[in-house]
Amino acid sequence: MKQTKALVEGAIMISIFSVMTLFYLYVPLLSIIFFLAAPIPIILYTIRHGLKKGVAAGAIGIVISFLIGSINGLMTAPILIAVGLGMGVFYRRRQPGNAIITGALIYLFSFLISFVVSVQLFQIDIMNMAKESIEQMMPMVESTLKQSGASEKDIAKQLKQFREIQDTALSALPVALLICVTMMSFVNHWFVRPLIKRFVPDMPVLKKFKDMRLPKSMVWYYLLTLLLMLIQTEKGSFLWLVQTSAFQILFILVLIQGLSFIFYYCHEKNISKVVPIFAVVLAVLYPPIGTIVRIIGIADIGFDLREKVKTNNSL
Repeated sequence: MKQTKALVEGAIMISIFSVMTLFYLYVPLLSIIFFLAAPIPIILYTIRHGLKKGVAAGAIGIVISFLIGSINGLMTAPILIAVGLGMGVFYRRRQPGNAIITGALIYLFSFLISFVVSVQLFQIDIMNMAKESIEQMMPMVESTLKQSGASEKDIAKQLKQFREIQDTALSALPVALLICVTMMSFVNHWFVRPLIKRFVPDMPVLKKFKDMRLPKSMVWYYLLTLLLMLIQTEKGSFLWLVQTSAFQILFILVLIQGLSFIFYYCHEKNISKVVPIFAVVLAVLYPPIGTIVRIIGIADIGFDLREKVKTNNSL
């Protein structure tokens, strides 16, 4: 009876996933919405029946997606199913925060793998294409500046600033990617949250920002990334992208950890909320303050500063 119920629910969930695949592949106006909603049936099925049955249902979903959407379906379905399985496992364990983090990481690694595949198999290097497009614009920019009557010195200065903007934009891609995948995972959570309440009534709410804690291993990842940054690589290459992506992602995570501790400290000491909000603004706008906050974040991860704050409060 239990096995039959699992099979019936699996068939229903796969059917829903297939319909969503059909919509995001062939209905342009609704493609983004259905793309982000597609992991929901896999999440719910994994919550109900566990990872093994979820993987089996997901495998069938990939085959059907290939039949529906050919290569496009085959390229996108594994990503969405992996997100559904990863998030579903942690929802099943009553850990919504870890579910969101897992979803974001799966999206991130999927995009990076897609980048490698496009470069190695199809010789499509998005980074080089972006650089070449910008380089092709340079003569046009220079011509426009000459027509405006600018001096040679001003033209050289403007072109230099233009190239600096180019380098900044390329360097910002990893951060933009991190923000994008995190938002996608949060949207998945937002879509599935009302349904989870029916499947898992005792699902805890997400922790407040002040209670956010990164694992202690994050300190070693951060130090390892700093060492990797010592390796000289060509700007715009894949290895450069991996280096800068890893560094900037960990940079942001450690900064967030430091800000989380400041919020926690101010809460425990009954300090006005204006203080931690001001700290956020300073950390973002004034790099030296951001460095101090990152040091606080590393200390909080490695030496458990919160326990010391609790101990002092109890004395």
